[in-house]
Amino acid sequence: MSALPRARKFRRTIAMTTAVLALVGGTAFGAATTATAADAAPATISVTSGTAHPAQHHIPRTSTTTPTLTTSCNSRVWIGDRAPYGWQGWITAGWVQQYWNQCNDHVGVYWWWNQDFINRVGGTATIKVSSPYGPLLASGTVNTSNTQWYFEASQWTHGTPNPDAWRAGVEVNSSGCTEWATLHWYGGQDWDGDRGGCNDPLMEPRTDLCD
Repeated sequence: MSALPRARKFRRTIAMTTAVLALVGGTAFGAATTATAADAAPATISVTSGTAHPAQHHIPRTSTTTPTLTTSCNSRVWIGDRAPYGWQGWITAGWVQQYWNQCNDHVGVYWWWNQDFINRVGGTATIKVSSPYGPLLASGTVNTSNTQWYFEASQWTHGTPNPDAWRAGVEVNSSGCTEWATLHWYGGQDWDGDRGGCNDPLMEPRTDLCD
């Protein structure tokens, strides 16, 4: 057996052990996928926060509608897939997806609360826009007064990082666990699918864990 397969198995073992120990200790794991042993975060991260806004015109979660502000640009071009946020293994808190605002060239995050989660659990969510290649991270905090919210990283255009690849994510009830949707390169390709992780601010693509 080569050293690479053994390294992959070792990383998986660390991830599984970490998740089990955390659950035994009572830690709330909010992310939909199993937490993995996080890569060391970059030394310098450009982090900022802003104001998230309730959606004025609710969009069905299964819709591909792209509402426009003008006839010359599209304010919400959907990027990648929606990612579900599983709360403690028994209920979906909601769904998160990246979008691109063609009118101002900003990257945004759209969040749908699950009404059942609002009724049973409730709380707050931090919706995030991030590029692991800046590294850049912007976020806004939302509550359950509205079922749909959006947030844009207005201080950056999509071409700010190099390469210009972005994710949208969400952390529910300050759990320390974020569900990230598709990592999309604006050259025209999805580079990574949705991932969940804890205590990792950016969640870079984990190609070292792929078979």
